[in-house]
Amino acid sequence: MSNTAVCLVAVALLCGGALATPLRSSAPPGPDATLCTKHARSLLLRLRSVLDSALEEQSGSDALFHGFNCTDLRAELRPDSQTVAVCQPDQYVTCSDQSSSSFSEPECLKNVRGDLQYYQLMLRDYVKSLDQKQKSRSIAELTSITKLIQTLQEECPLLPKTEEPPTTTWVAKDPFYDRMDLCKQLKGFHIRTITINRVLGYISTGEYKK
Repeated sequence: MSNTAVCLVAVALLCGGALATPLRSSAPPGPDATLCTKHARSLLLRLRSVLDSALEEQSGSDALFHGFNCTDLRAELRPDSQTVAVCQPDQYVTCSDQSSSSFSEPECLKNVRGDLQYYQLMLRDYVKSLDQKQKSRSIAELTSITKLIQTLQEECPLLPKTEEPPTTTWVAKDPFYDRMDLCKQLKGFHIRTITINRVLGYISTGEYKK
């Protein structure tokens, strides 16, 4: 295969699913890094389980997405996040809409931490806007996600601990449109959690420091 063809394949893989699967490495992660990847994986699996269940179950007033088809809605990511751009491994070719710079572990982890805090506060504030009795199932599902986000932030030694929390990220408006917004936000968080898993796996190997 020619050098041009190899480059095109690399670009296609990156742009079509940037940071979507774990990076392979022969270097085993250290015990501290193992906690990061373990809790990040648990968060991804739980989020996927809640989202899949919500997509399948649309009936009942306590269902997350009752009244509309969440599958038809697009995912919405945190608008000011730079995680994909600054966490891109050095060996990959950048897409035209992404920053091109050397990999910086501190900057990458700072953005990962910012993403986790953003979604934790967003889900926390959304839960506060719900009727605590009528929406018990939705509350339990969303709270299970926020607890795993907190665990990842507390137990992963790679993540910076001094990051200032962002301001409130959710303002309740209309219950129906709030549920639609939640659908789009959760789908976006699922995409971002895949990225976070890949990033922590990459950093935990430490091979980029060699």
